[in-house]
Amino acid sequence: MDSSRSAMNAPTRLAFTLLLLLSVTLHAREWTATDGRKLQADFVSATATEVTLKRLPDGQTLTFPQSRLSAADQAFIKEQVAKPALAAKPVEGPFAALMTGEWALSEYKGLPFAIYGAKDLNAAQAYPLILALHGKSPNNENGKQVGGWMKGFAKEDRYTKNPCIIVAPLCYQPYGATGGGWSDKPGSQALDLVKELIKNLPVDKDRVYCTGYSMGGFGTCHLINQEPKLFAAGVAVAGCTGPDTAGTFKKVPLWLFHAVDDATVKVEGSRALADALKRDKDCKYTEYPDGGHGIVGKAFEEAELHTWLFAKGVKK
Repeated sequence: MDSSRSAMNAPTRLAFTLLLLLSVTLHAREWTATDGRKLQADFVSATATEVTLKRLPDGQTLTFPQSRLSAADQAFIKEQVAKPALAAKPVEGPFAALMTGEWALSEYKGLPFAIYGAKDLNAAQAYPLILALHGKSPNNENGKQVGGWMKGFAKEDRYTKNPCIIVAPLCYQPYGATGGGWSDKPGSQALDLVKELIKNLPVDKDRVYCTGYSMGGFGTCHLINQEPKLFAAGVAVAGCTGPDTAGTFKKVPLWLFHAVDDATVKVEGSRALADALKRDKDCKYTEYPDGGHGIVGKAFEEAELHTWLFAKGVKK
């Protein structure tokens, strides 16, 4: 972005600036504190005495007194507050009715899925999309795949900070004699569904994430390995592909979680992939000393995980 802008002539730069000023969300600007420290952030809102900014690249929301900012920044805030509010654009299209602020059940070309999106999503903006893949389960009932860890992304405090669209397909072919789980047809269908959601909902195509637990952890790594250009990052808990796929995750950051005492999926697999990625600063591995195979709730409650994930793909 910076190099292309520097190559613009003066009229082009002026037009570019005007386009930014007319956009619904402000481009990140540099803020200066009274002590001289700098901060790259988007303006979110302001009261008479405080300002709320969204820091880049991690997306953390910060609220503090305006008096801590330079005179130029305080003047900028006044200008933003004085601007008339822009009307929100309603979400339209085949998935619009599913954006209710509650988990909604549907089906796409034979693939059952649950989806969550706020009822006040603004189609003039773009939101991250999370593909959430459940673990092996004996049931084929749509809705039961939405476990606690998937719902964690929709918790009010987290969702206010990181509004997004969450889709949880149902894998009707578990591992074993009946099929290959997310490595089989349901995985291909899930990829098709993600692409269809990107076309028809206000999705930020640069911030599409894949997350999964157990069979879903294997599926997360498998699907990212299949379509690395589709995803900005992945989180795999208690399941992953082998170290031969490390090349993919040097391009698409991955955070692995596993417990030492996992008797269902041995920790050695995650260790091998983590070891192959140990020199990659964007990939992470967390190994719990205990917790067995049931660490998924603990992993997805890690505050740092949410900060890390939603920062991936953010335009700097």
